[in-house]
Amino acid sequence: MKRKFYINSDIERLIFFITSLFLILILNIILTNTLLKKIEKSAKLNVIQHCDNTIDDYANALRAKLETIQSSIDLVYAKIAYKTISDEKIRQLLISEKDNIVPPFNNFVYANKDGVSWNSFGEEIPINDREYFQQVISGKTQFYVSDILESKSDGNSILMFARPVYNEDNEVTGVIAAICPTQESEKFFSEIKTGSGEKISIRDSKGKFIKHYDSRWTNWFFHSGTKIPVTFDSVDLDSSIMQTTNTVGQPVYLFYQVLDIAPWIVGLTISADEFTNIERQQHAYHYFIIELIVIVLSMVFLFEIWMHSFLERHQILSTHIDSITHLWVRSYFEKEANKFLKRNSNSKFLMIECDIRGFKFINQNYGEAQANKLLLHFSKILYDCAKIYDGLLCRGYADHFFVFMKITTVHKAMHLFKTELSRISDLAKQAEIPFIPKFGLAFYLPNMREDIQSVQILITRASFAKSTIKENALQQFSIYDEKLLKKSKNENFIETHMESSLNKDEFFVMYQPKIDLATEKVVGAEALVRWESPELGFMPPDSFVPLFERNNFIVKLDFYVYEQVFKFIRKCLDNNLPTVPISVNVSRNHDKPEKFVHDFMSLLKKYAIPPRLIEVELLERATLDKNLLREITIMLQKEGFRVAMDDFGSGESSLNMLSTIPVNILKFDRSFLFANDSANGTLDETSESFIATLVDLGKKLKKETIFEGVETEEQRDFLRKIKCDQIQGYFYSKPLREADYMTFLEKHI
Repeated sequence: MKRKFYINSDIERLIFFITSLFLILILNIILTNTLLKKIEKSAKLNVIQHCDNTIDDYANALRAKLETIQSSIDLVYAKIAYKTISDEKIRQLLISEKDNIVPPFNNFVYANKDGVSWNSFGEEIPINDREYFQQVISGKTQFYVSDILESKSDGNSILMFARPVYNEDNEVTGVIAAICPTQESEKFFSEIKTGSGEKISIRDSKGKFIKHYDSRWTNWFFHSGTKIPVTFDSVDLDSSIMQTTNTVGQPVYLFYQVLDIAPWIVGLTISADEFTNIERQQHAYHYFIIELIVIVLSMVFLFEIWMHSFLERHQILSTHIDSITHLWVRSYFEKEANKFLKRNSNSKFLMIECDIRGFKFINQNYGEAQANKLLLHFSKILYDCAKIYDGLLCRGYADHFFVFMKITTVHKAMHLFKTELSRISDLAKQAEIPFIPKFGLAFYLPNMREDIQSVQILITRASFAKSTIKENALQQFSIYDEKLLKKSKNENFIETHMESSLNKDEFFVMYQPKIDLATEKVVGAEALVRWESPELGFMPPDSFVPLFERNNFIVKLDFYVYEQVFKFIRKCLDNNLPTVPISVNVSRNHDKPEKFVHDFMSLLKKYAIPPRLIEVELLERATLDKNLLREITIMLQKEGFRVAMDDFGSGESSLNMLSTIPVNILKFDRSFLFANDSANGTLDETSESFIATLVDLGKKLKKETIFEGVETEEQRDFLRKIKCDQIQGYFYSKPLREADYMTFLEKHI
């Protein structure tokens, strides 16, 4: 019988180390061979991708420059747009603008439909043979950027930027253009920063250089010899590539993009030799790195195995330090903070939780390495602040940090916090990736001893306080108090009861009459939702609509309101009661026009309501995509509905919206009536002039106009004087329940 062979623990550990080393080396050899093959293939692609990114970044910057030029033209255009002005007055206007011309422009030109033009110096020059004039006057383009032209005035090389001018009937009556000498345009476009040695050029559609990295070639043609298109597998490029020769005959690669805003081509030139040298350098660098990794990784791994075993045996392994920020981790922080709190339970403390606004976006767009670098930078700022006040500091998770410190008084603590907040904000703006921190604060006072027995409760309160400022971009901190707790409970109650409340018909519709100013008769009404909760009582829309918009329940509530309105109209029709069109609101959450219109029409047909009895009100600020508003407007109008733009004028691009969204009615926000009014409702001269201009604009665009929020006789009389069509507001009637609304309607129809 053979004896069993036993080995001691030291021999066992040695065998384990040797086996581990052998496996690591084998794996590294396999990994190295695989990586080298990939690196050889990717080295060239890395250079190509860098060039592609460079030309794409430059093209985007050039587009932004052209949009700046367009905005400059629009400053002059706005003074003559949608008006009937004689050619002589426009000529005088251009001459008066002469002193306001700034580089890169040296002149502005206006041409009428016959091609007769005047510039800012009073010169009259025919331009009907110019391509830019023909393209713009025909209505084919809204913003035209020319190739390099020869000026008819002084023979110099120029660029022209032009756009159509519309009269009050929305007809093209002329062309407004800005003249930019090529030497000024080159300076203007040279403001776009490029990397050191980047050879960027811009050509027009005829091949003439608008800008060249060798300024001697600016404003000249250059036709190289052979042009060979180049494509690469396994890489997705935004630009095109060709092999050609440069202005001194050297073989080069040309990366180029055709702009969509101008008939120009942006190019990046890189010599074939430079391309090859970069590849060789990358190969050599990567070979060195891979070999170094093989050696170092093997040594570090074996050392780590031994060190980890040693520290475990001696029970000195530390796990309480965060690897990125070198701060305490949360578990250790809570342990030490609880000790601190128990030793000083009769003192006052402040708990702060902070994070970085939009950190997820930063992580996604800049990458994990840059995000971790930002976390380290932020942690150093916080550490410097906490150290001053002997505070405890840790990183919780992701971008969340916690600070716990002893204070003397709440008032003094808040003063110091605001001082440090100002300093932190300044440092955050100066960071490599600028960021905005936000903070939640919770205080511990001796009389809270029974309620707060651990720092975990303080952390929960600070976190909740911070969560309340998510929707407010201007607020940087929030303090936990009982009001916040009550708000949280109310919102939680609303969210847990909204479905059942809808099923129990706790939501109801009220109707606010719309009055025709010419006849003072009721010509319509707006349907407004309200909530009568058995637990919370009567609730106005402001108390629940914002929450419903965040959780998307507003979509279901909208259709509930539509059905209640349709039922009401059906009842009036069946009983031969007076009926006028009722407008319903479409919330900002309806982002699928086809589905919305389909569901809306299905409900309408269910109650057989004529579309003429329904108006639809859209919020101008409902979406950043104006094409979505245009689409839903056109679809509703095709079904026979009249569409109103609600709260017109409170958005960011009202006039621009009017040119693309063909609504029937402009509904002006009540804020215009109360911007500068006196105690008795009398508007000042500036407000009256502004409101009159808005209403007049609506008239010229053949839109009906209605003002909401009218509360005084003076406001009513002023709106009647400027020929506003309709009004609604407390001066005539507040929102009414069905029965009260029908009584009002019968008396005023």
